Amino acid sequence: MKRVTLQLIRECVLLFLVGICLSIAQFLMIRDFVAILYGEEVVIVLVTAAFFTGLSIGYVLSRRLSRSVFKYLFLASIFIHLSFPFSYRYLAVFISNNGDSGAAYMGLMFVYALLFSSMFACFLPQLVHGEDDGADSRQRLKIFYSVELSGFVVGFIIIGWSWNKVLSPLLMVYWTFLTVILYLALKNRILTGLFAALAIGASFGLDARDMKSTELLYQYKHGQDDIALLYSINSPYQKVEVLQKPNGGKYLYLDGLQNLNSSDLEVLNYYIAKVPAKLTQPERALIIGNGTLSSVSKVYPYTRKLTSVELDSGVLKAGQLFFTPPETLQGLDRWDLIIDDGKHFLKTSKEKFDLVIMDIPSPLTVQEAILHTAEFYKLVRSRMDEKGVIAVQLSGPLQQNNRTPARVTAALAMAFKEVMVLDSEEGDRSFAYASDKLPFTVADVRRIAASFEDEDSLKIIPPGDIPFYLVKAEALQIDTLDLVLRRGWERFMGRYFED
Repeated sequence: MKRVTLQLIRECVLLFLVGICLSIAQFLMIRDFVAILYGEEVVIVLVTAAFFTGLSIGYVLSRRLSRSVFKYLFLASIFIHLSFPFSYRYLAVFISNNGDSGAAYMGLMFVYALLFSSMFACFLPQLVHGEDDGADSRQRLKIFYSVELSGFVVGFIIIGWSWNKVLSPLLMVYWTFLTVILYLALKNRILTGLFAALAIGASFGLDARDMKSTELLYQYKHGQDDIALLYSINSPYQKVEVLQKPNGGKYLYLDGLQNLNSSDLEVLNYYIAKVPAKLTQPERALIIGNGTLSSVSKVYPYTRKLTSVELDSGVLKAGQLFFTPPETLQGLDRWDLIIDDGKHFLKTSKEKFDLVIMDIPSPLTVQEAILHTAEFYKLVRSRMDEKGVIAVQLSGPLQQNNRTPARVTAALAMAFKEVMVLDSEEGDRSFAYASDKLPFTVADVRRIAASFEDEDSLKIIPPGDIPFYLVKAEALQIDTLDLVLRRGWERFMGRYFED
């Protein structure tokens, strides 16, 4: 009886650790492959599907593999785990240097999905059935599934501890748990000792290898030959990376997609922040997004109360380290920084604002696209008076088509009575100002903008002309966000499968 109890405890501990490692493995693979393949919504869906396909294959194979075959496959897989995440990054660099084949990237993703998840998926079915079937198996399933699920939750807590830090602490925790799993599964001290020794050896220089392998991805896959990686962390929401060119220009990448560069910040902040702030002189102003906090100083002199709302603490950390030093924001006693989701803040706040600045990424994922919808803009309008203004960057020049700038402008037109658009050649994009009653004219905007950019490079579209540009545009709304997936699929196919 005592032996049976000890065996049950050992199996429960094993499955608990498997649950922890499965949670960490899922996080590592999805975050890294999303960044490698560029983190649009369709890529997130594909990578997540690949991981769960690996799990399904593991479950299917678990009852078909003999004990000896499982042992050898398990050993091979667990030792390969010591190469993560560097091996697949180097392989992605190799693929980019040899034709940049979409099929090769897909093959790489699914092979590593098998390596990441199938090994862990085999344990539960094998331990549940053991040598018995029937009622005993059902009882064991209840116990073991609960234990593994508990481990998965603990793994997520460990991942939360690793947010906004370098990758090495999480990897070392992961390898430690794998060492214990290896011993509990095979009870082989020599193999366990060998794995532990290799893990300890691999931990030396871990941060340097992490930075170098990521830097190579940007140099070869992104085609940025002379770029250097300065910073790389996993925030609660995305992979946040800062890179630098030899001329000192810095770039912020989120999940492998360029969010901004330091040379563009001045133009972006001028048109999305300073121009509307100077024209409206708002009593209360709100900035949603702008994790670099670079637009705060542009708005602050013109308002009596300024609030910034940014969701991602990791982007804030990168912004303060590389784009807007904290000392430049000291003494701004009329400014508050709130870490929250913009939509949640507006729904729960009772404040009214005279100016709302939407400094957020392009709508490449559903989460980002929601903040460009007509429904969201109507929520913003409910927090304004009649002459309140919202400023939005349109992610490109406004044209008569159904692309992002036109669709975002159409969404604004559904929520506000007047929309004016400024197209900046220097900024290579358009900016929209919307209100139920705009408190400034085209001439006012042109006068202020002309002091920053040559007048011949500016095009200002008055509210009366906006409908001409929207005849082909379908406004972004909650029930049309499937377009985000369709556009993402078009970009994905064009990037990897079309010449």
